[in-house]
Amino acid sequence: MNTQPIHVQCVYGVSHIKHLNNCFIPALKRTTERPIRLVTINYDPQSTARLESRSEDDIEIIDVENSSTEKTGFADNHNILFQKNKPSDHFVIVNPDCIPQTGSIDALIRRKQEGSRVGIVEGRQWPFEHPKEYDPLSLETPWASGAFCLIDASFYERIGGMDDLYFLYLEDVDLSWQAWLNGYSVLYEAGATVTHFSGGRFYRDDLISSEHYLGLRNFLIISRKFFGPDGERRAVEMLTTFPDKELADAAISDYFSGFAKQVSNRYAERTHKHVKILGINRFHVLRTE
Repeated sequence: MNTQPIHVQCVYGVSHIKHLNNCFIPALKRTTERPIRLVTINYDPQSTARLESRSEDDIEIIDVENSSTEKTGFADNHNILFQKNKPSDHFVIVNPDCIPQTGSIDALIRRKQEGSRVGIVEGRQWPFEHPKEYDPLSLETPWASGAFCLIDASFYERIGGMDDLYFLYLEDVDLSWQAWLNGYSVLYEAGATVTHFSGGRFYRDDLISSEHYLGLRNFLIISRKFFGPDGERRAVEMLTTFPDKELADAAISDYFSGFAKQVSNRYAERTHKHVKILGINRFHVLRTE
């Protein structure tokens, strides 16, 4: 048995604490034969409810204090946890609304170890997974969801972590594209399953969710970052055809007033077959099987 702890990161809110204690942590213990170091952070610094730091049954739980003055985003929080973790080989990120299944983390680790220069290994989400393409032989996939995946620590350190400009949504696509453009692969491991209680399929059509709005705004960010001014122009053109014109106009205005000048041009001249935009927030070919 490998006695080297596997580092796991989880960002949560107050509504997740009961689920974390009653379902998530007991399930997490069955995902690997290794000891686990679970590092967590509440994205709301104003919240007085926090997960308890403790050690039990081969799992050490460290809850990191959020020192911000306002709610912090997905990327920012995982960057904080990474600096706290400082893993030497790889680490796992997992959403707080998940239940990782037995042996799932060990399956992610095996897949990474069997490959060469693997940057990210994505696990399978159940009952609803992203119907995006992956090669059944090489297991390559254009991007990995941040709901449950294993990330190479040296790659993450090299690129400076996730881009916190997004705040929420598309930072996982960005991270995956950075992997491909820096010579790392992104793989999909169907044998590593997580039950994910995502509400995306059940949003009411008559209500606008933060995912809808931030997804549109962040689509402009990722288009500019990886495809330059031409990518930004094409993204704006696509958004002008979006059914909810008011929402699209608000996203465009928000982008140009507060984000456009902050977008890095680091990747605008690089290309890769897996780095592609096929439509609004469509970064892959849909699987048909």
